[in-house]
Amino acid sequence: MPSLPSGRAARYLRESDQPANPELPGWRKWLAWLDRPTARWAPGSILRRTKADLYFAQLAGKWQGWDEVQFTSLRVALALGALVFGLLVYDDLIPSVIAALLGWQVPVVLLGGVARRVRRRFQAQLPEFIQLVAAQMAVGVSLEEALRRTAQMDSLAAQWMRHVLKMSQGRVIFTQLQKEAQASNMPDLIGLAVQLEFVRLGTAQQELMAQMANRIAAEYTGGAEQRAERVGAELVIPMVVFYFLPFIAVILALIGWPILATL
Repeated sequence: MPSLPSGRAARYLRESDQPANPELPGWRKWLAWLDRPTARWAPGSILRRTKADLYFAQLAGKWQGWDEVQFTSLRVALALGALVFGLLVYDDLIPSVIAALLGWQVPVVLLGGVARRVRRRFQAQLPEFIQLVAAQMAVGVSLEEALRRTAQMDSLAAQWMRHVLKMSQGRVIFTQLQKEAQASNMPDLIGLAVQLEFVRLGTAQQELMAQMANRIAAEYTGGAEQRAERVGAELVIPMVVFYFLPFIAVILALIGWPILATL
């Protein structure tokens, strides 16, 4: 992935171009006291995973205004609150620790469910979006203009591209596209950003874009088939546990109980 300028001046200019964050409501201001220790002590893997989940959840209009540090602070606050509540109510360490673990995990479950659904929708719509961009370029439209036109559709991929165009603020969009791909932490988007940069710098842009669209569509189709095969294999154990074994138990009860009763 091409790296963005990382100097202090470049970072200041990028941050100054972004819209200001809205003022936090009252309880979020109290929660902000945990942000500094959270940012310092929270593992980087947790923050990166949370940032990627928030990225897609916010694309669907959920968890707006949150970042990975604030969300992790919420998890810490709920875990501490559940621990104190458990100690006051049960006066026992084990139930209190279980309550703290639940407080730590519940926000992740809520956020992860939303992010997972949005990711699946996005991955399903991305091949069609790229094919439409390639179709626009096949009639002589430039790559950037094709992206702008295709972004006017109603799909989730088009909504993401409109977000990229908005954040680029009228400049060349490919730098912002790379930044958004890095923030999403999705391999498909990171690969798309790299390939679009190659297409932009290439000479036969129409042919390169058509090849890329066909390759992405083929990769998605192959991945969907593999996921369908895995789902079939993964359903074997639940079917055995929840359907086959209860069925056998009922049959044995109906047949075996009369036999035992006659003994």
